[in-house]
Amino acid sequence: MTTPQDSSAAELLARVSALEARVAAMEAGSDRGRTMDAASDVSAPTATSGTPATPPASAGQAPAAEAEDPFWALTSLKEHAPAPGAVVFAGAVDVGAGHLEYQWGRPTEHLLAVDWAEHAESVAALGHPLRLAMLRRLLDGEHAVAQLVDELELGSTGVAYHHLSALQGGGWVTSPRRGSWALAASRVVPLLAIVTAAEKG
Repeated sequence: MTTPQDSSAAELLARVSALEARVAAMEAGSDRGRTMDAASDVSAPTATSGTPATPPASAGQAPAAEAEDPFWALTSLKEHAPAPGAVVFAGAVDVGAGHLEYQWGRPTEHLLAVDWAEHAESVAALGHPLRLAMLRRLLDGEHAVAQLVDELELGSTGVAYHHLSALQGGGWVTSPRRGSWALAASRVVPLLAIVTAAEKG
C-alpha cells in the first residue's frame, strides 16, 4: 500500500533525478563550459535568520506575492518539497568568467544518508586563507601562475602550485593551458553559496 508520504518522496526523487539529467546534458553542451543552467521549478531557499534574500533586480519587477514575502524562495521550496524537505541553492551571476546560472538540490533523506566524509577533500581545499584569495582572483577570470604570485605577493611559484594543486584535487580549479588556471565554471555558484553561508548573520 502506497502512502501519501511515499508518493511525495517518489515525486521529489523523480524531480531531483530529472534535474541531474538536465545538468549533465547542459554541462555536455554548454557554451564553452561557461554556463550551467540547471533551472527547475524549485527555488533556492533563504535562511529564516539574518537578512532575507530579495528577488534580483535584473529579474525585473517581482510579482506582488514575492514582493510581500521576504522569504519567497523558502516559501516556494516548501511548496515544491514537502516534509521532510530538501536543500537547494541557486545563483545567476555575472563575474569575470562570464554569466553563469546554476541550481542544485538534494532531498533531506539523501543528505542524511550519504557519507559526508566523501566530501572531505573538497571542503578541506577551501580551508586556507591563501587558497580563498586565489579563488577570489580566479573568479575574475583565468590567471597565469606568475600573475597570482605577483598579485598575492607569494614567495615563489612553488607556493602557488602547492595551493593550486590542493584546489584542483578538491575540484575547484582547472588548468585550461600550461601555467594558467581558472575557477571551474560549474563551481562558481557553489563557491559563492559557501561564502554566503559562512557569513555571520
